[in-house]
Amino acid sequence: MLAYTAIPVGILESNCYLLNDGGALALVDCGVFSRRVREAVAAQGGDLRLILLTHGHFDHIQGVASAREAYPGAQVCIGAEDKGYLSGEEPAIPGRAMARGNPVTPDRLLKDGDTLTLGESTLRVVATPGHTRGGVCFYREPNEEEAKRGSPTAGGLLFTGDTLFYEEVGRADFPGGDWPTLKASVLRLYELPGDCKVLPGHGPESSLAHERAHNPHVKG
Repeated sequence: MLAYTAIPVGILESNCYLLNDGGALALVDCGVFSRRVREAVAAQGGDLRLILLTHGHFDHIQGVASAREAYPGAQVCIGAEDKGYLSGEEPAIPGRAMARGNPVTPDRLLKDGDTLTLGESTLRVVATPGHTRGGVCFYREPNEEEAKRGSPTAGGLLFTGDTLFYEEVGRADFPGGDWPTLKASVLRLYELPGDCKVLPGHGPESSLAHERAHNPHVKG
């Protein structure tokens, strides 16, 4: 059974998610490898296998180098077109010169339709450019077996980064952003089946049904 914990980190309170399936752990968007994140990983067994990044802006990747130093077996995964943010070739702080930091070589460059395995769960990569060129979301489909057990994650999970928030969408005015592309990405998310949880990069969680009906920026 896949469980998740949201841990806000950094000055922008980016949501870092710790996923756990049978003791196999993953981080989604490690903006800061803070004490709270470190303690949560350790408390859940420390078997960190994946560091999944929805995009390359600093508030989502700044803790990656420290996390991989602590858990060198964890695979770093990012959309192919956002790899330059990890290497320092592109500025991870939009509109500013490249910030010095520890470059990270990703283990896997993601493309649309790729799948990632964590324990018994499968996460599908959904390409959602528009906020950045290589933005992606991570989708866990509805699970009938979990529904029988009354699991709160049975209806599916969608980690949306800065593409889709509670009644908001991401900015498209940073380098690499494009509003028509972002809008098309959000509409594509609306086409996913059912009413899965929307777990954004900032702010409270939502659901696809709520966003289809109430998001004022992109209507479903």
